[in-house]
Amino acid sequence: MSIKAKLSLLLVCWSLLILLIANAIIYFSYVKLTENREMENLKEIGEGLLEKVNTNDLFSPSMRPLLQSVLPDDGMIRIIDKENQVIIRTGEEDDLFNLPINHSAVNDTDMIRLDGDMIVVFTAPIFKNNQRIGTIELSRVLDDHLEDIEILLTILIGVSVLLIVLAVFFGKITSRIFLRPVSVIGTTMDNIQKYGLFEKIQLPQKKHDEIFQLADNFNRMIDYLEEIFQKQEQFISDASHELKTPLTVIENYASMLNRWGKDNPDLLNEGIETIQDESKRIKNMVEQLLDLAAINKQPFEIEVINITELCKQTAKRLEVATNRSIRVINDSKSILGLSNKEKFVQILFILLDNALKYSQKEVTVKVSQNEDRAVIQIMDQGIGIPENDIPRLFERFYRVDKSRTRATGGRGLGLAIAYSLIKQSDGFISIESELNKGTIVTVTLKASM
Repeated sequence: MSIKAKLSLLLVCWSLLILLIANAIIYFSYVKLTENREMENLKEIGEGLLEKVNTNDLFSPSMRPLLQSVLPDDGMIRIIDKENQVIIRTGEEDDLFNLPINHSAVNDTDMIRLDGDMIVVFTAPIFKNNQRIGTIELSRVLDDHLEDIEILLTILIGVSVLLIVLAVFFGKITSRIFLRPVSVIGTTMDNIQKYGLFEKIQLPQKKHDEIFQLADNFNRMIDYLEEIFQKQEQFISDASHELKTPLTVIENYASMLNRWGKDNPDLLNEGIETIQDESKRIKNMVEQLLDLAAINKQPFEIEVINITELCKQTAKRLEVATNRSIRVINDSKSILGLSNKEKFVQILFILLDNALKYSQKEVTVKVSQNEDRAVIQIMDQGIGIPENDIPRLFERFYRVDKSRTRATGGRGLGLAIAYSLIKQSDGFISIESELNKGTIVTVTLKASM
C-alpha cells in the first residue's frame, strides 16, 4: 500500500472515530436532556395538582373532571388507596393500565420501560392527619420521544455517511497535495539515475515546513554530490595530465635510446638519467596520492606534542638541507598541543618547503598560544599569491600560474596533504598573502593545558 493510500485511510479512520464519538455524545445527551425535561414537566403537573385540591377530595368521584383537565397527552392519572385498590383512573392508554403500583414515601419521578415503551411516572403520597392513606400517580408514554430519537438517529447516520464520503474525497486530495513534493523528489531521483543529471527541486518561497526542509536537504545533498563529482573529474584530468608528461618523456627517451643510444654513450647516459628522474617523480606523486587516501581512511592517533621543540628541530634540519636561514620565534618556553608527532613534522616540512621555494629571503616560524589554541605561523617574503587563487590552494594538483610550474618541483599535492592532516588533528589552516611582499600561513591546533 502506498503512503498516499495509507494517509487517506488514516484520515478516514480518524474521521470515522471522531464521528462515532461526536454522534454518541449528541445521541446520549439528547436522550438524557429529553428524559429529564419530560420528568420535570410531569412533576410540575403532579405537584401543581396537589396544590389545587384538598387531600380529602382526591378519593371523591367528583375529582374526575379536574383530573381529566390536567391529564397529559398519552397519559394516565390514577388514585390508589393504601390497599392497592385503584379508586379513580383517567386516560385511555392501555399500555399504562399494567403499570405496577409503587407507593412512595416522598414525591418521586422515574423513567421505566414497559413492553418496549418508555414511560415517565410521577408518584406522590396522599396524607390525612399525618397518615398516608394512598398514592396519586401520573404517567405518560413517550411515543413522540421515541420518534424524535429515531429521527435523530437517521439524521446522524445520514450526516455521518456524507462526512465519511467527503473525508475519503478530501483525504485523497489532501494526501496528494502534501505528498506532491515527495513525488517530485522521487521523480527527480529517477531522472538523476536515468540521465546522470544533478537535478534539483524548485523550493516554494513561502512554505517552510518539514517537506520544505526535506527538499532543501535533498538540494544541498545534490550540490555536495555534484561538487564531489566535479572534483573527481578534475582529479582524474589533473592526474592524467601529471602522469602523461613524465610518461611521454620516458617513452621518447626510450625510443631515442633504441635508435641511437647503443652508438652514442652521451645520449645513453642522458636517457638513463632522465628516465630515472621521471620514474622517481611518478613514484613520488603516486606515494603522495596514496598518503592522501590513507589520511581519509585511516585516522591517526592524537597525542600531546611539544610544538615549540618540533618546530625548532624541523627548521634546523631544513636549514642544513637547503643552506637557508629559518628563524623560530616563540612567546613562551614551550607550547604543547594535540596532534600526531610524525604528521605534525610532515605538515611543517610541506609548509616550510613551499616557503623556501618561493622566497629567497629568510623564512620565519612564529609559535604562540591564544587561549586554548596553539598557533603556528610560517612567514616568507617571497613572490606572494594572487587573492583569487588562495581559496583553491588546498585542492589536489592546483598550482598558481606559470611561476609555480614543475620547474619548482611541485605537483600541487603538498598543501592538499597538509590540509587533510590538519583537519584530522581538529585544527585549522589559513593563508594570507600579498603579491611581491610575502605570504603568512597560519595553523591552529588545540593546546594541551
